[in-house]
Amino acid sequence: MVTATRDKGKGQRKKSLGQTLAGLVIGIVLWPVFLPYLFIHEPVIDLQSTVIILAAIVVSAVLALVIHEFGHAIAGVASGMAFMNMSIGPIVLIRSGGKKQIIFQKPALGYLGRAMLRFPEGVSEGEMESRLKRYVAGGPAANMVVAAFAVVLVYTILPSGVLLTFAIVNLLLGAANLIPTDSKGMMTDGKHLSMLSGKTPGKELVLISYRLMQEDAEGTDWSPETVAEAEELIRLQPDHPLTPALYASLSPYYIPENPSVAEVLGRGIAFRERDQKIDPLQDMADIAMVHVLYAAGKLASEPEIRTKLVQIGDAEKVTRLFRDAYLAYLDEQPGQLSNCLEELERVLGQWHSLYLEGMYEKGRVLALRQLLNDPHHQ
Repeated sequence: MVTATRDKGKGQRKKSLGQTLAGLVIGIVLWPVFLPYLFIHEPVIDLQSTVIILAAIVVSAVLALVIHEFGHAIAGVASGMAFMNMSIGPIVLIRSGGKKQIIFQKPALGYLGRAMLRFPEGVSEGEMESRLKRYVAGGPAANMVVAAFAVVLVYTILPSGVLLTFAIVNLLLGAANLIPTDSKGMMTDGKHLSMLSGKTPGKELVLISYRLMQEDAEGTDWSPETVAEAEELIRLQPDHPLTPALYASLSPYYIPENPSVAEVLGRGIAFRERDQKIDPLQDMADIAMVHVLYAAGKLASEPEIRTKLVQIGDAEKVTRLFRDAYLAYLDEQPGQLSNCLEELERVLGQWHSLYLEGMYEKGRVLALRQLLNDPHHQ
């Protein structure tokens, strides 16, 4: 245990050093982009120009985010993937029920932007890997291309501090996204590319996640072979940051017929010691195990179940509300349980940025709602 803790500490220090070095490289690259402009044009720094540049930074950040996500979407479609949804802040473009519509919703897992695509038909693992690389790289590449074009304009026919600011913001967003890092359930494009290239562990986990989404993005109509492969990966890579998310995605497959299988699979994944205070993917794995234990009729008898529920954080609202609902059930508080279920139905709505149609989650809400009419249901 001490050795594992030391290794984990070394890994964190190595990760921090790598991010620091990457940041320094980005800073060094930026100097020759904007420093010549200061010498050539000698801009006046006063209150008015400062306000203009600050406003330009804000607008550029929004536009850079839009460019980034459209870069992903265009690269994905060009690689044969099908569009599912795209978030730009609270604005979400979705394809649901064969129709496209715009809704307003808080982004999933804290992402400021997100473009979600899937493979509509079977492709080989090697082909999926190469297409995913293009899709993931499309976002940073779009920012870099736009930044380069803007810099050329600034130093040729259109000198402008505002345009230069736009170029720098795009360059920063594109370059920062290529740093292979992750935090609080969010992974950069660079981390995904690193995994897909085999430089860091996790390629198989990324590929199986897209395979599940390809076979059935809204439910659990997966082939036995795909399920068996996902199970094996969970057993082989229990400590990978993506494994809790894979378990959370796979667990509905076993409910209601074989919840005990999901229980065995989830031991060692759910309710484990946390490396960071905010860990939404671990929260999702924990609540997935709670669903499984409830379906198996074992929730009340699970050792220290209240302590395990309380450690589930508030980072993701649906997970938090399920936590509170199960605590209300265990504490025999039907009024609190009813309030949580009503709020869950409201939050899930017609469509959710993380759970999509949310059929499984709505089924868990219905199962818990039956307790209000039959307190001895379980």
